[in-house]
Amino acid sequence: MLENFHLAAIVKQDGRTQLLRVPLDGALQDSLAQSWQTQFGAFAEGMQQIAFNAGYHPDENECFSLPDYSLPDWLEREDSRVAVQLEPITSRDGVIDSIRGTVAFAQDCRGDELILFQNFTPSQVIRPGRSLIWRHDTYVGNERPGLTLDVKLSAVYLYDQRKLLFRSFRTVNTFLPLEEFYRDASEDEIREVLGHDLLAPEDVDLLATQPSQWFRKRFAMLRDSDVLDRYSAEEIRERSQGYSVDLKLSNGKIVFPADRAGAKKVLQFLNEERFRGPITETLYETNSKRQADA
Repeated sequence: MLENFHLAAIVKQDGRTQLLRVPLDGALQDSLAQSWQTQFGAFAEGMQQIAFNAGYHPDENECFSLPDYSLPDWLEREDSRVAVQLEPITSRDGVIDSIRGTVAFAQDCRGDELILFQNFTPSQVIRPGRSLIWRHDTYVGNERPGLTLDVKLSAVYLYDQRKLLFRSFRTVNTFLPLEEFYRDASEDEIREVLGHDLLAPEDVDLLATQPSQWFRKRFAMLRDSDVLDRYSAEEIRERSQGYSVDLKLSNGKIVFPADRAGAKKVLQFLNEERFRGPITETLYETNSKRQADA
């Protein structure tokens, strides 16, 4: 079983990312240590580690490996020996609604430090009054918010080796910064993205010719995602409300603006890199402490 197990939540609020400890009673801590040990075994044992390739989808027995991965500043000084000192999470001020991932700090049987990650989505928040709990031979409603955890790991960081293991870039990039490892899209690949049946670009040549590295990476991310294949133009336009993205439709297609500012906002939205603070409703760019342009 994992030793010195401590659980924390990755919380993104008002453009700031922080770790907040999830206090556990002794029985639950032991149970989770056993459960996450099983998940760690399923994730790592017999797994072939391969170099990260954005266009490749790992097989069941493969995972991506990023050697010499530098942890972000909000995580780099944490391990199982000091995690108990983290500020505890509360149910106030929309903190629970701002969780982007859960992380466990622990030591393996050799005493090596591990950081284990799970993805977290808003659907995993247990809202008061929406769940039925068996108590004293009858069901009662929950009075306080709660959390449900995933049943599998999204990523593992081997502390001594400074190595990050993961299977899905898109999932892990929601709670760990990975953009710098993403390849840049070529001019032909940008033209391919803009030629998607769901897009109506205003000026393909202007967008594809000599774009900045930021644009090349985001076009590559969009090319390798399935957003444009899974959703209709109307669905995407409806979901853009409130994100300061002026998505226009033309003949059932999304108009992709030629001006850089407009194109940037569209790419950020399609790559799910824009979010609003749950309290102030301020618009931010993910993986950044800089407020987004409205």
